[in-house]
Amino acid sequence: MITLYDFPTTFSSKSMSPYVWRVRFALNIKGIQHQTEWVESVDIEKRFKELALPPSEIKPDGTPFYTVPAIYDDSTNTRISDSLKIIEYLDQVYPNTPQIIRPGTNVLNAALDWGIRQALFKFWLLSGPNIVANVKGASSDKYRQRLEAITGMSMEQFKENKVLQEKLWAEAQEAFKVSSSWFKTSDGKVQGGPWIMGNEVTMSDLITASGIAFTVIIAGEDSEEWKKIDGWSEGLWSALWERTRPYFKVY
Repeated sequence: MITLYDFPTTFSSKSMSPYVWRVRFALNIKGIQHQTEWVESVDIEKRFKELALPPSEIKPDGTPFYTVPAIYDDSTNTRISDSLKIIEYLDQVYPNTPQIIRPGTNVLNAALDWGIRQALFKFWLLSGPNIVANVKGASSDKYRQRLEAITGMSMEQFKENKVLQEKLWAEAQEAFKVSSSWFKTSDGKVQGGPWIMGNEVTMSDLITASGIAFTVIIAGEDSEEWKKIDGWSEGLWSALWERTRPYFKVY
């Protein structure tokens, strides 16, 4: 059994992090039995050290940084952090399941990850008040402090600052359009199918689908925000969302 570590929210899916969703999508697509252990955001470093889970990265100053996702596989007594490392491990240790990362696609995946992250960052700022409202206690305070440090204003001030919100929406639109253009030919037609790289799901799909999942979770599938974002891609995002919806499950 694999234990997947995530932090809880009060959104309907409970899980919010796009990086955790990459791993969860991979586990569900592969059909690997797993369960989620929930760790409050502010407790992640303390809990991971107790469980001997490794940091996700080492900062330039040598400080270890702990965050989700992380897994513990009791069948191999293996502990791993970082979504890419986890999916590489799943491909290697469970070779008779769909292989997510195709040989020679690391540069492509890194570029796609960068593009999607630029778009999500703008949407993350725009959704700050909603995220803060759906994370509990000290974890909510942590998110509020982080968002207020980036925007240079309180959440209350941000809600009233329509100029900044319009600017962020314009920047988000450009970032989402750039990402969606990578999947189209010069005449504007969507390439591939049914998945991004053809008939089989790959890391490119998980990178994109996890970003879509994040926007749907935060905004709501029936929201004007999601309709606006999907409209920028001429339905590309909603089509991918429909393909990945069967794997949008939390165990």
